[in-house]
Amino acid sequence: MKQFLRPVLFLVAVSAILLLSDLHNRNGKIRNTEKTRIAVFKINSNKILEETENGVLNAISNSEAYKKGLIEIQRYCAEGDMPTANTIATNIVSEKFDIVISISTPALQIMANANKHGEVLHVFCAVTSPVAAGVGITGTQTDQHPAHLVGIGTFQPVEGIFRIARIMKPDLKKVGVVWCTSETCSEACVKKARLICKELGIELVEMSVENVSQVYEAALAVSSKGVEALWIGGDNVIESAIEMYIGAASKSGIPVFTNNPKDAFKGAMANLGANYFEVGRQAGDMAIALINGLSTSKIEIKNVVPERLFINDSIRNIVKENWLLPDDLAAKTDSIIRKK
Repeated sequence: MKQFLRPVLFLVAVSAILLLSDLHNRNGKIRNTEKTRIAVFKINSNKILEETENGVLNAISNSEAYKKGLIEIQRYCAEGDMPTANTIATNIVSEKFDIVISISTPALQIMANANKHGEVLHVFCAVTSPVAAGVGITGTQTDQHPAHLVGIGTFQPVEGIFRIARIMKPDLKKVGVVWCTSETCSEACVKKARLICKELGIELVEMSVENVSQVYEAALAVSSKGVEALWIGGDNVIESAIEMYIGAASKSGIPVFTNNPKDAFKGAMANLGANYFEVGRQAGDMAIALINGLSTSKIEIKNVVPERLFINDSIRNIVKENWLLPDDLAAKTDSIIRKK
């Protein structure tokens, strides 16, 4: 009997030691090591996520800990490939990083699934709706998220861009949208779009896709249904094909409205969204605060949307219907692009 109990007791003791060694992370604190290892994980290389990542890296690189050589950063990008993303997330956990900063809703979901036991402190950003992401966040309060999972939400100003579209075309009646059904962030935006369109008396014509290869044909199909404009919200799949989306709209002589300000430079007419560099910077600051001893139990899940409005005014001259740029709207615009 004693011979049987000895190995069992040994295993129990080892398990207890391992559990205690990881207790700091489970309680939302950094392991006590000389150098903090941070993984920065984005789902693909579209402009929004690159801008967010730049903000994250800016905040970290300007910290005293980084300047003293106390922080090591490893960057990962799945380039939109889900099996690759799952492998990256699994490796981040197995390599025992202290913190992972995930960028985008899919990156949050994949990383949270790989990190269910909280081995790594997880900070997320560029996420439309943290609650809708289904990762254990039930609200905004400090006790409504897992101890190892914190970050900031950035719900795109969907209502705002539709109100701007109505200002630019007071008789606007019909808008089209293509969206990816597998993205909870896109679904959340479309739900808001349905509500604001109902309020404004606008018909929203929808078509769903499953991947990037379907975007162009779907956009052509929606554009042919008598819509006066296309819109895109927070959708990583459609955003990855934004040039094709805009190209399909231009074939029908209609403009595109987006919730990404930088899409103005690609030919979208009106674009109201967040300053994603600032979003990333705030996420980076949060990671530094955790390194400096802040407990995740003191962090709320806030919605951070530092708004910017970019308008490509040259598009108004090439679309088939009359769109306006009133002086009061122009005065509120952060950047007006006009081809010379």
